[in-house]
Amino acid sequence: MIRAEISDLAEPVPRPSNRDGSGSRRRPGFGADTSFRAAVREMEAVGLRVRTQPHAGSAPYGVLSGRTGSRFFLLPLRPRAVSTGALALVQPVRWVPRAVKGVASVGARLGLGPLLPHKVHVSGVGDLARMADAGARHGAFLTGTPGPHRKLSVQLMDDAGHIRAYAKVSLVPAVQVLLQREAQVLRLLAAMDLRSAWLPCVLRSEVRGGTAILATDAVRTPAARCLTDLDALHLDFLQELAARTASSWARSGASLLDEWSARLAQLGDALAPPWRQRLDRAMAVLAAEPSLIASRGLAHGDFTPVNCFRQDSRLCVFDWEYAGAAYPADHDLICLLDAVARLGGDAPAARAQGLEQRLMGELGRSRNEANRRLIAFHCVHALRSLERQPSQADAGLDWYGADEAARTLDALLARASAS
Repeated sequence: MIRAEISDLAEPVPRPSNRDGSGSRRRPGFGADTSFRAAVREMEAVGLRVRTQPHAGSAPYGVLSGRTGSRFFLLPLRPRAVSTGALALVQPVRWVPRAVKGVASVGARLGLGPLLPHKVHVSGVGDLARMADAGARHGAFLTGTPGPHRKLSVQLMDDAGHIRAYAKVSLVPAVQVLLQREAQVLRLLAAMDLRSAWLPCVLRSEVRGGTAILATDAVRTPAARCLTDLDALHLDFLQELAARTASSWARSGASLLDEWSARLAQLGDALAPPWRQRLDRAMAVLAAEPSLIASRGLAHGDFTPVNCFRQDSRLCVFDWEYAGAAYPADHDLICLLDAVARLGGDAPAARAQGLEQRLMGELGRSRNEANRRLIAFHCVHALRSLERQPSQADAGLDWYGADEAARTLDALLARASAS
């Protein structure tokens, strides 16, 4: 039976005024955050108890906010080794958050974690950790980025703070499908024994009583770092993934366009006219030379710097829930390059032009290949963003980042017309 008693988390810390002395607005207390409360329900669903006060069998956890204040980390404050190891769950790619994490790591090693101002108390973590059967007894939690596909992530550790496993938990049917897909893909790839990367092995995958859980093993250490630019390790992995999956997963450009057009049609009148016109125009541009976007094999689907890291001399790649065949050529490569380019803060048109030039100059793509694959990449991501939005009878589909996506796609289409 799922128990989600979170009434005493309605306001776990006194809510400060929404304005400070300078008149600027402050973030609301984390206990009032919708995603935080949803994550607590997921924690309760797998047998944990989260309260503002100490209770039988509980341990104190510090609550840290992500850079944008949209997600939260729940990090154990003792023992000291576990508190230090828990910070591996925090993987910033910008230099300022990286520096802050470095300071936090020193503080954890010195036992300063209990000085954090925001805390909750969690019990039942040991039972959850033993569920993975990986020698873990402790856990750290990430509430997940707000949105229809948000999920709880758990880092499971032993008494020395070594990471033994990871788990994802969701009560949302659409997310449960993604977790089941991830388990299937990981099992498929495990049988291939890729030499270029380490991939997680599935320890447990089930949906029971309306709760889905996926647990995988781990090789990450607290010293592991995300690579914040394209590396030979990325290229080796993408090349091997394509070569090993081409026979079953490669798709012609025409078949991809047929599938995307069908998905576009299913959106119906909920899609705003400007976006329908934009996507129709993009499909027409791609249809003129469909071979330029033909896929080479299975794509990861969300190949960003935070979903892979270097461990010794190998790349470790995780978070495979979006993996599939309905992606254009160079999708994963562009996904990584686009995420890196966004760190620079360029305007959408400048970023699109920069990515085109990088694909041509550094990676040997022709101008048309670079342009069309970028257009296809942004079409796929627009479709995915639109499809995951809840339907509303009185409002058109929209998503966070839609305006920027529109400007990027418009810039690429203008460059296609000029080529």
